[in-house]
Amino acid sequence: MRKYACATVIALLATGAGAGCGGDEEEPLSKAEYIKQVDAICEKFGDMIDKEAEEAFADLGPDEEPSEEQLTTFVEDIAKPNVEDQLSELRDLPAPEADEDELNGVYDDVETALAKIEDDPLVILEEGEDPFEEPNDAARAYGFKECGES
Repeated sequence: MRKYACATVIALLATGAGAGCGGDEEEPLSKAEYIKQVDAICEKFGDMIDKEAEEAFADLGPDEEPSEEQLTTFVEDIAKPNVEDQLSELRDLPAPEADEDELNGVYDDVETALAKIEDDPLVILEEGEDPFEEPNDAARAYGFKECGES
């Protein structure tokens, strides 16, 4: 279950600094500082989702898998809202000016993945159907360590 929660969260977290990339009144961060702050936010939300996953599936035995209904509820009620909150925090960070377009592209792709999860919360479990694969790859290529990990 941790793999599922991590994949969902991390991919969604990569969405973060999306459209607008930061407030108008703040100075843009350096790339190194931006990565540091984004990774801290991703780690915080990843830990929260992992904790909530442990609580949500605490009644399952060691060899027992959650039902589709349990997974759907987890994605809809816990993972997706947490990722959306994370996205909001990431967007508030003033991105490096030279990288705004690149980051916006990554975050737009995450929003597309979120829309797919809205339509089908279990899509991420389907073999070869990870809607977050592309934004995760781009997040890692940019330099994120916590955001974009699978």
